[in-house]
Amino acid sequence: MEKKKNILISSNGSSIAKILSNCLVSHNINFINDKDLIYSNPKELEKHFEKIDVYVHIGFKGFLAKDEMELIDYHTRITYDLLFAAGKKNVEKVISISTLELYKDYEANLTVSENWETKFPLDQPELLCANLSEKVCKEFARDQVFEVINLRLGDLIENSDTRLSEEKFKKSINLMVDLDFSSEELKQTKNPFNSARKKGPSWINLHLQDTFEGQKFLTNKIDNLIGV
Repeated sequence: MEKKKNILISSNGSSIAKILSNCLVSHNINFINDKDLIYSNPKELEKHFEKIDVYVHIGFKGFLAKDEMELIDYHTRITYDLLFAAGKKNVEKVISISTLELYKDYEANLTVSENWETKFPLDQPELLCANLSEKVCKEFARDQVFEVINLRLGDLIENSDTRLSEEKFKKSINLMVDLDFSSEELKQTKNPFNSARKKGPSWINLHLQDTFEGQKFLTNKIDNLIGV
């Protein structure tokens, strides 16, 4: 059994935060509260990352903003400050929680993989901010501050062609927390991260939804890892 990790989650008031808490119950979990995001100096954020092994940043429907400007500010400036603080405290891994809805504008008959460019309605602030959050996380990965695993999730609520069961999510997120993607064993085997690293040395992009006939997105990469 893997040792317990100290995990910090970017918020505690959303439905995805509650699901994450249930899924990661075998680890030591802490949350960033709204009051923690009121700061005059970004250095004040560093105390939240003391002795943290993994930071889970919710980039889609994780922050409850009062308006669009506050939402954009969180997913740009505040996300940058949080990740900078994580880097200063030598957090080893960041898991970015994003969404498969970023491919919403593709035709229904297309089966999309991680290699496709995102295509979404620009008039939907939540999706715009999910995209912005990914871009900020990717910049830190490119600078090799830490490894970022970007999980684009299917629908955890509705029974749709992108549905994702909490059971599969739990299995996947715990694997992401525990697995050492830079180990020699993984480097020498054919795995989805070798090709992904060519675009960004520490950026790992994975699509996650249930596997069934008629599923919207290809999930071969993560399915091979979790043994589906």
